[in-house]
Amino acid sequence: MKHKRPVVIFDFDGTIADSFDYVADFLITQASEEVQKNIKKESLRHLSMLAMARSLGFSNWQLPLVYLRGRSRMHKAIKNLQPYQGISELLHELHSNNYLIFVLSSNNRKNINAFLRHNNLHGLFSKIYGSVGVFGKAPAMRRLLKANKVAFEDAVYIGDELRDVEAAQYLGLPIIAVNWGFARPEDLINQKPTFIAKKPSELLGFIKKI
Repeated sequence: MKHKRPVVIFDFDGTIADSFDYVADFLITQASEEVQKNIKKESLRHLSMLAMARSLGFSNWQLPLVYLRGRSRMHKAIKNLQPYQGISELLHELHSNNYLIFVLSSNNRKNINAFLRHNNLHGLFSKIYGSVGVFGKAPAMRRLLKANKVAFEDAVYIGDELRDVEAAQYLGLPIIAVNWGFARPEDLINQKPTFIAKKPSELLGFIKKI
């Protein structure tokens, strides 16, 4: 099935939703007392969620439970989170121009839907795919494309973390990395995504080039 315009798949945290403060605060509260005494939240800025957790002393076997607990508690805080400036306008423009838009995120669908409804964005998306792999998104990307009969070359993923870039590149899927989220801009540059957006207003131009 061919599409005149690329299917646009968004990550959620750090791409649509400005959730750094929530994520950093939550992870710090889950860390040991010694870590809490010595950590400064700003030292976690521009780290991926995985890198944040590891820098706070969490082991790989602890991460799934910590993430599950964080997603559960996030639902109470969701009304306090905001989209990045310019993202709402972009999403409305994509929808009005008949782009198919999806969300694919490690956050759960309940949180994502609540955020989108609270910010009047819910009706813009074809479907929300939540709770995808913490350590890798490639299988979920593949399933999304197959379920919606979309070829890899007819879609683009938009995300803020190195794992987003790595998963898309593994599949041969075009990837637009955004530098306003969790990863360091220089790390994104080194990963060589298809495009790097410095602000949401740049995204539509890059999408049209796919």
